[in-house]
Amino acid sequence: MVDDAAELRELLHDYLAGQGYDVVTAATGADALDAVTRNEPDVIVLDMWMPGLSGLEVLGALRRAGSTVPVIAISGSCPVGRDGFFAALQKPFTLRDLARLVAAAVADRRQQA
Repeated sequence: MVDDAAELRELLHDYLAGQGYDVVTAATGADALDAVTRNEPDVIVLDMWMPGLSGLEVLGALRRAGSTVPVIAISGSCPVGRDGFFAALQKPFTLRDLARLVAAAVADRRQQA
């Protein structure tokens, strides 16, 4: 879960952890890339607009490094296209919608393995 907004990061962490997921959070794109290189997750929930590396830059770096992990884009300031993303959610979104997409991404990832 990558978002520069601490309150949202905590909310999503707690919600997804309560759904049974092991959740790692990052506040920046650089921190996210570091976390992914240590242990590639089943899915990444990625904010598009962060200081430093944007979500699109993080996605590009992941793909150049060969990562095929599904990425769910979240954005509050503009509509997000699906180019290269598993799915996209416009902020504000419901926790139920996020949980549905995370479950679908995890199932897709495991099916491809």
